[in-house]
Amino acid sequence: MAGLDQALSDYRADYTAYYERCKRDTSPKIRDANPIIYLIPGVGMLSFAKDKATARIAGEFYVNAINVMRGANGVDEYVGLPEQEAFDIEYWLLEEAKLQRMPKPKSLAGRIALVTGGAGGIGQAVARQLLQEGACVMLTDIDAEALAGARDNLVKVAGKDNVATVQANITSEEEVGGILSAAALRFGGVDLLVSNAGIASAAPLDETSLEVWKRNQDILVTGYFLVSRNAFRIMKQQKLGGSIVFVGSKNGLVASAGASAYCTAKAAEIHLARCIALEGAEHGIRVNVVNPDAVIRGSRIWDGKWKEERAASNKIDTDDVEEFYRKRSMLKKSVFPEDIAEAVYFFVSEKSGKSTGNVLNVDAGNAAAFTR
Repeated sequence: MAGLDQALSDYRADYTAYYERCKRDTSPKIRDANPIIYLIPGVGMLSFAKDKATARIAGEFYVNAINVMRGANGVDEYVGLPEQEAFDIEYWLLEEAKLQRMPKPKSLAGRIALVTGGAGGIGQAVARQLLQEGACVMLTDIDAEALAGARDNLVKVAGKDNVATVQANITSEEEVGGILSAAALRFGGVDLLVSNAGIASAAPLDETSLEVWKRNQDILVTGYFLVSRNAFRIMKQQKLGGSIVFVGSKNGLVASAGASAYCTAKAAEIHLARCIALEGAEHGIRVNVVNPDAVIRGSRIWDGKWKEERAASNKIDTDDVEEFYRKRSMLKKSVFPEDIAEAVYFFVSEKSGKSTGNVLNVDAGNAAAFTR
């Protein structure tokens, strides 16, 4: 918006002058001089604060204050507090003591995350991890009913302020635009993208239909492209950097017989992430990949036909699939959604602040998938 930078600079100067006029010898140091409430003609009111709850409460207080002023003017004339009295309330020493006892911000406080495939086991585990670290999370999924259930589960973890959902199909350019708009309207933008939406299919090459091939490409390649492209545009506009994580698959590194459509699409995901990492570096946008393998518990993919197909391919019963993959791993351990969430958190947090274009396998050990 034209003139916004100057208006903000003027506001900060006015606030600093107010502090200097009213401060006492015992007054706490000046607090953040940026405005919290913004009134934009033709748009409405926006509120900015350290977290969603504080921003919401500030907005509610402002609206209530306007209603008090309107009521007072309806009877006589509203008169505000004298400047010095208002300052003494704002910088009350007991209030300052309370603020000093507040816990330190969590590692992702103030960060806005978008998680695709948010209704599945991995999506929910990732969202829970990010919420526990202080982020606001926008979940999206094509399954409206499952998405509503995921939201109910996550609200119990972090409250209504920090969780939002939007049902959408990531293969639709228009709907992807709607996802990013919803995140901007609800939380103010997007800092972290976890691209996790997925499907799986298995069939011998000569039995793989063009429809199945295109469906894998549409969701696992085109969908990831559309979401990351739109998120990338917003991150560039924000000029705050950002982090993108693709939830890929061991199959993106290792070919599997009877799953050419899926393996090819997952390989394309990994290469797309590397391409975005190259372009994102100059903007402080990091892009990395987490490759799970055989995350069966809580997975909607494994609850469907994929489990039967992989059981048939490995000549085992469907009830033995999880144990089969556990024994196949080098560490002889099962991989759970929470394990993937930990890896995703590593990449979106400053713990990996100097990492981009990398791939982290979370597969309990698979020698054929060693990166090289």
